[in-house]
Amino acid sequence: MKTPHALLLAALAFAGCKKEEPFEMLQAPATPRLQKLWQVPDFSLTERAGKPLARADLTGKVWVADFFYTTCPGPCPMLSSRLSALQKTVADKSDVRLVSISLDPVKDTPEVLQQYATRFDAGANWLFCTGDKAVIYELVTRGFKLAAVEERNNPEPITHSTKLVLVDRAGWVRGFYEGVGEDQNAKLAADIGHLLREQP
Repeated sequence: MKTPHALLLAALAFAGCKKEEPFEMLQAPATPRLQKLWQVPDFSLTERAGKPLARADLTGKVWVADFFYTTCPGPCPMLSSRLSALQKTVADKSDVRLVSISLDPVKDTPEVLQQYATRFDAGANWLFCTGDKAVIYELVTRGFKLAAVEERNNPEPITHSTKLVLVDRAGWVRGFYEGVGEDQNAKLAADIGHLLREQP
């Protein structure tokens, strides 16, 4: 007859041999539905190809917006490099657009933007926009609720946010991501995929 100690050892051995749960059951839960923050107001810009771009032109697309300028001596090249890497990650997703909007529209003409886009190997789904300065600054500060201030006497004449903004098919802001700090491209790409699968 087995002693209580022997029975305990047998029970522990049996417990240790139980069938493992499938790997999928051990994963973290799926990304929760991204909250709708606010809707981007309508705007009228000019893309590097010389064509007008309004919010309605992006309806049905999931897009990522950023603000930059081509002569920026600070973070803008890093920001554009981050988007260039993201462009490769989402290259197979035809309903995704990257939208880079210049904060120095006087200098950043469509021709200048085209040269800048070539520098970062931008494809057709990465849009570079210029336009009326008042419209752009209204869009960045009120539409996206980001910072942008002109300081012409400083080495970096325009101080601005380097956040990447995720916008859904209906024009709702759904998230903000680091553009030059911590690399959040993997999270951003995952959230883009979530919005592409999202039912209206």
